[in-house]
Amino acid sequence: MSNVASQIDQMILRAQKAAQQFQGLTQEDVERITEAMASAGVASKERLAEMAVKETGIGKVADKIIKNNFGTQVVYDYMKGQPSVGIIEEDNGIISIAEPFGVIAAVTPVTNPTSTTMFKALIALKGRNVICFAFHPKAQNCSVEAARIVLDAAVKAGAPENCIQWIETPSIEATDALMSHPNVDMIIATGGGAMVKAAYSSGHPALGVGPGNVPVFIEKTADLQIAIPDVIASKTFDNGTICSSDQSVIFDDAQVAEKALQLFQSQGAYLCNKEEKAKLEAVMFDKDRGVPFIGIVGKSPQFIADLAGFSVSEDIKMLMVPLDTTGPEDWMSHEKLSPVLGWYITSSKDEAIAAARCQLEFGGAGHSAVIFTQNEAIAREYALSVPANRVVWNQPSVHGTIGALYNAFVPSLTLGCGAKGGNITTENVGYKNLLNIKRLARRNAA
Repeated sequence: MSNVASQIDQMILRAQKAAQQFQGLTQEDVERITEAMASAGVASKERLAEMAVKETGIGKVADKIIKNNFGTQVVYDYMKGQPSVGIIEEDNGIISIAEPFGVIAAVTPVTNPTSTTMFKALIALKGRNVICFAFHPKAQNCSVEAARIVLDAAVKAGAPENCIQWIETPSIEATDALMSHPNVDMIIATGGGAMVKAAYSSGHPALGVGPGNVPVFIEKTADLQIAIPDVIASKTFDNGTICSSDQSVIFDDAQVAEKALQLFQSQGAYLCNKEEKAKLEAVMFDKDRGVPFIGIVGKSPQFIADLAGFSVSEDIKMLMVPLDTTGPEDWMSHEKLSPVLGWYITSSKDEAIAAARCQLEFGGAGHSAVIFTQNEAIAREYALSVPANRVVWNQPSVHGTIGALYNAFVPSLTLGCGAKGGNITTENVGYKNLLNIKRLARRNAA
């Protein structure tokens, strides 16, 4: 047995012991533990954000502070007081009883390292699960610190020791050994496509995600005074690192598009010409793998423009490029994970919806889509037509799709993409997805 395999064996043995101890805790115990974890995360949100940006070179400190707060306080507020131990519901003669899955293996991304770590730990322990992490190697130190903070708080509040653990020396071998370990009960994986596929191939139940490539349909009746600031706020948040950030805006009317582009420009967008677009394409993608080049992920528009060979002023918030199509033939219609946004003009509602559908089908099936319109019938038609499991209407994509802020979606940093995205669920993953529910059925009256 290799040293790595032995280390994972020991980790899982400790986790199993902690899981057995967790079985004896009550709902009151769980509430005390999760409250302490959330409070500790909130108290450290600024320091963890600074650590994440310094270590990874990705995103903005101010926005990572918001992410850390979301992954702790907002998620805790949603879970607070909700039953997750024993009998949790009785409806129509069915008594639902919650039990933990047990040992959860979790993989976290480089783009949202500290917030995702605390979020997953919170939703796991809410259901009396224990969790073992494999962190992205480029975010190991900040992720470990986030895990340590919530672990210390949880244990101090009465949780078992070793209820939260992590691989100390990250490697593909160690991650694979964790995910394939026979005594892991479930995997929750957030990250790149290859890693998520490995989680689903592990032989264990798995909750995964998929690429976003979110289209934004700005329909001709849209209130541009709402739509444009919302798109900018979403696309520039943490320099475009959240998977549900906008990738293309699609118009069904040329005159509306002209007004919208003027507003984008006046509010901080730089409209690239065809030559600048070609320069961006040359540096923004790893075309062999079909993914964004890691060197531009979460970088500023100034950095990306400089890399491409042109310059923009310091007050520019994002770059915008004209698209020839929303299909795979135009690389700038792919997911970009940066503050770079495409625009595409069609001549009708049907063409615009078809363009949004095309963009999702080749690069973001099952994830998310956005529409700005004052016509509810068109909003419904759009939602019925696009292969997206979250469609947000007159809201910023990032802030709307992660839930709780603009709507009643479950607050989450793990967004399921359903069958079209190769996932087991279409939901915003939360603590309920980590509950093993058994049911007692009363006999119906004869």
